[in-house]
Amino acid sequence: MRPALVTMTIVLALALGACGDKKEDQMRTIDEVAAQARHDIDALAARLGSDPEVREDTITDCTPGQKDSGKDLIYTIHVTVEPGAMARLKGEIADDLRADGWTVKEDAGSDSVRFAKGDATMGASVWEDLGKASVGGSGGCVK
Repeated sequence: MRPALVTMTIVLALALGACGDKKEDQMRTIDEVAAQARHDIDALAARLGSDPEVREDTITDCTPGQKDSGKDLIYTIHVTVEPGAMARLKGEIADDLRADGWTVKEDAGSDSVRFAKGDATMGASVWEDLGKASVGGSGGCVK
């Protein structure tokens, strides 16, 4: 009986801890969410190419024109890529992000890959013939 009680106590503690984490997530500010999103997008861009150039970094209404809809980040970086960048994105980079809990979705017939984890989303479009890629995303809407 005692091992079952210990197991039940551990399961209950984990369940309560998980609930606590969700509440903490709900209390995050747009600045915290945006900082994490920028970090994740910057890391993806650095793995994909070089010479990063931030093209957009805007906090906006979740629903355009509705100030009470919450706030969301729009963040985009352009990088210079070498041949093989798309293969790396769909291969080792996607595998590493998947292992870190990201969902990976390849857009059939395009040179784009999208990633999602919780409310955060990011993606990359690669134009190897131009030697460029665009990496962007959001941390999700924060009310």
